[in-house]
Formats: sequence, structure tokens, C-alpha cells
Amino acid sequence: MDDVTRPNGIRENANAASVRPDSPDDIISLADYLHVISKHRRMIFWICAVTVIVTAVVSLFLPKRFAAVTSVVPAVDALKDGGMGSGLGAVKSDILRKAMDVTSIADMYVGILRSRSIADTLIERFDLRKVYRIDNSDSAVRQILGDRTAIKVTEEGILVITVEDGDPCRAAALANSYVEELDRQNKRLFVGRAASKKVFLENRLKEIEQELSRIDNLLSRDAKTKEMLFELLTREYEIAKIEEAKSMPTIQVLDRAVIPEKKCKPKRTQMVFLAGITSLFVGVVVVLGRECLLSSRSKGT
Repeated sequence: MDDVTRPNGIRENANAASVRPDSPDDIISLADYLHVISKHRRMIFWICAVTVIVTAVVSLFLPKRFAAVTSVVPAVDALKDGGMGSGLGAVKSDILRKAMDVTSIADMYVGILRSRSIADTLIERFDLRKVYRIDNSDSAVRQILGDRTAIKVTEEGILVITVEDGDPCRAAALANSYVEELDRQNKRLFVGRAASKKVFLENRLKEIEQELSRIDNLLSRDAKTKEMLFELLTREYEIAKIEEAKSMPTIQVLDRAVIPEKKCKPKRTQMVFLAGITSLFVGVVVVLGRECLLSSRSKGT
């Protein structure tokens, strides 16, 4: 390795010259980038044009989707008072204790709406296997229905259900059916206790009635006790029948879903705009990369 003696007597490696800073000619400025972009502006233009045209054509063939929206609030008063309240208050479940809070009820409703039982009911009611063109896989039909259904809870505890479908009438019907099924499941869950209570009281009344039929064999005190118990159970039995027969809604519909007039998808203008911006960026990257590659090859030769 050759050494070079500098005038001051200091020896320096001859290859040190290769470590010198780049000369001004090797530094790429913003003006250079703009020059390259301007030089290949036609290529960038055609990349953008072709991408935008293809996106616009493809968007024309995408199926239309319509979104129907319904919103409900929990009928808290119905849950706290009377039949619903007595059934709810007697249940020791942590979930049901939390249900006294509006937001917690709404969160619980989301779980019910996402349940398989409600999905299967809607699939059968609207023949969604045929609509989605799926014959042999119920899980696939549930997945599509779930993907087209958005369920969220606002900060105020309002439950908002949005359903998308190619048919605006079916979209509205599906959204409203979700609410109907939610109310039906609530009644089954909360009012079911009243039915169980009625059956128990009915059986107990029959037993006491049989015992009272043999009142001659009972002591006077026992007979009086049985008669008082029979009257008490009869009163409770009538209350249980009333609770079971109650059809008060467990939810309150704030906005019922109506048939949407405008499609929600595809958003053609947005698709074309994003395609144009993306293709412009890609075009610039392509021409700059191509120019850097050509420049490196020329320097290498």
C-alpha cells in the first residue's frame, strides 16, 4: 500500500483520497428530483390515467349496497319495575345485576344480537342462503350476515344497528327484525322466571288442595294453617300469571329502520380519487427509481 509524504513531513495513505466528501456534482438536490419528474411526466400521466380508468370501470361492476339504520334504548323502567324487575332482581347473576346500568344493558344486548340463535332465525326468515348463494355452510352465511351488520353502543347507551344489503327493502327489514328478535329473546330470558314460578305454585296448590280435601283428618290448627297457605299461594299464583302474560317491550325503538334511498357502496368517487393519488405516488417512485438505476449503471461503466 503506497504512502504519500505531505509537505509538512506527515505520511498519508494514498487511498485516503477515496474517503473524501462527495463533490458538489454528486449531491442530488430537490431541483434534480423535479427535473426527473418533469422529464418523465408523460409516463407518470399514463400510469395515473390507466389506473383511474381501470378503477372507474371496475367500480361500475361492483354490486350496490344499501344501509338501513335503526336505534333502540333499553327500557330500564320496564326492567326495574313490576314483572321484569322482580324476575331480574331475584336473579343473582353478575351480568343481570350490571344490567341496571343503561350502558351495561346495551353492551349485553350487543352480545344477544351477535348470538347464533338470532342469526339463524334471520337466515331462515329471509332465506339468506339463497340470497348469499351459499347452500352447504351455515357458518359461512352467518359470517356474511355478521360482516354486513354493524352494532355499536353510543356514549349515551343508545344501541345502533346498521345492516347492509343489495336490496334496500331487505336491508330495512333485516334491521327491524334484529330489534324484534332482541325483544323476543329478552322476554324469554327475563319473563321465563315468571313462568317457572307459576308452574311451581300451580303444583303446590294442587298438593295443598288434596290435603284440604282430607280436612277431617287434620287438626284444627293445621287445617287453618293450610287454608291460610292456600289463600296466600292462590294470590301469588294470580300474580305470577299476570307477570307471565305481560307483553311490555324490553326495549324502546328510538328510530325504526326505513328503506334507504341512496346506496352506501361502492363509493365510486372516493375509489377513483384514491386510485389517482396512489398511482401518482407510484408513478413518481417508479421514474425516480428507474433514473437512479440508470445513473448507477452509467457510473459503473
